[in-house]
Amino acid sequence: MRAPIAVLALSALVTAARPAVAQQPTDPRAQLAALKVAPLHFNPPTPKRVMLSNGVAVYLLEDHSLPLVDVEIVSRVGVAHLPDSLWGVGWQADNLMRIGGTTRLTPDSVDKLIEFYALTATISTANETSTASFSGLSKYTDQLLDLGFDLLRNPRNDTSRVRLTAAQQQESWRRRNDTPGSVLGRAWSQVLMGDHPLGRTQVTPQEIAGFTPERFRWTQQRLFCPDNLILGVSGDFTEREMLARLERLFRGWGKCPSGLRPLPPVQFTHGPRLVLVEKDVNQSNIRMGHAGGIRVGNTPEYFAAQVADFLLGGGGGFNSRLLQRVRSDSGFAYSVFSVWNADTRREDQFFAGAQVRAEKTVAAVRLMRNLVGSMATEPVTAQDVKLAQDNEVNSFVFQFENAGQIVAQQLGYAVDGLPPNWFDLYLKGIQAVTPAQVTAVSKQYLHPDQMVILVVGKPSAFDKPLTEIGPVVRLPVDSIRR
Repeated sequence: MRAPIAVLALSALVTAARPAVAQQPTDPRAQLAALKVAPLHFNPPTPKRVMLSNGVAVYLLEDHSLPLVDVEIVSRVGVAHLPDSLWGVGWQADNLMRIGGTTRLTPDSVDKLIEFYALTATISTANETSTASFSGLSKYTDQLLDLGFDLLRNPRNDTSRVRLTAAQQQESWRRRNDTPGSVLGRAWSQVLMGDHPLGRTQVTPQEIAGFTPERFRWTQQRLFCPDNLILGVSGDFTEREMLARLERLFRGWGKCPSGLRPLPPVQFTHGPRLVLVEKDVNQSNIRMGHAGGIRVGNTPEYFAAQVADFLLGGGGGFNSRLLQRVRSDSGFAYSVFSVWNADTRREDQFFAGAQVRAEKTVAAVRLMRNLVGSMATEPVTAQDVKLAQDNEVNSFVFQFENAGQIVAQQLGYAVDGLPPNWFDLYLKGIQAVTPAQVTAVSKQYLHPDQMVILVVGKPSAFDKPLTEIGPVVRLPVDSIRR
């Protein structure tokens, strides 16, 4: 008889517990909101800012927990500041600086030094900045810095490596239309921004023909030179010794030569405009948007735009409107998202994108356009805003997990003209956003009836003719320049 008694006892226990369970919220979002979490207190250390004798700013953050040193060098100029004739050279200048050797070291010698001392060396060019990162064991700090500065100051641009780079870029050009994603990205930049330097992504055969050691050297001398540099050093070192090393390494490195240009203003295309790039694929790639209108800054509208983007589709969560309606409810797409970019220097762009089943293309375009408009006409709730705020705050702190990341953030703030305490200002700004502000900023800056809409796909497989949305401009795939 013992077993039945045990069962009865367990049944009584479960029955007694039921009223307490029934009192809990049944909506998962309500349950999430009901959770009580202790406030997060996060105070990352602040790097020390020091000026070298040549005027270069250095951000230092000692961390002796591991025997490692990380050096980050950022130049305030990038490929977009080069003359048009050297734009393609600029995009490969970083690669040649790393693999092309130095005036005292052959390419193979550089590779052997990196392998022997277990160093990492990365050089990268972008539109408006250029960066170099070097790291290794702290006992090899001198070797690390000597090699890093040699790569930046004295690039060899070995002829065989120049030919290799040219061949790689020729192959990249040949395959530029292989994937619909590549076609979409290049077509979008061309349609929205024309031939502006910020909209270029592909080096052309004409530019590849101009790859010479001399043209690379001219470009490299202007992308990396003391007047434009800021440095960050983190890890196992002492301030006095590191500053002495840096003073020695900069000695004799002169002023930046002339030849760069200020970036011309961006003229975004005004919609409405519907563009079709025909490609034989079973999924349509869709992008729709316009100029973003917002600049990064300590303003309520910037922070409200960040929250609005998260709730529309930028957060990647299933609570976003695009993901919930286009993917979960309708089953049109696996990938759907929004991006509301902003910059400190100028407005950037807003767009929503998706990869959808070809037979749902027109329905998806209409639904996505309506959902963009819904941010202004269907107010978000306080619960929605709280979810976005918590997600942003919790994810933001992971950008400061180690000393290297903390220093890199300060370098980014300096380049973008943001205050050193931008971390605190950003979190406070996000946490202060209200539902009314999200609706207001969406109403002011999101205009679904004025968007440029781009579709890459196979029209014969669409659910309806694209012309049911509006007049269609056809853009042949081979006419997408770069």
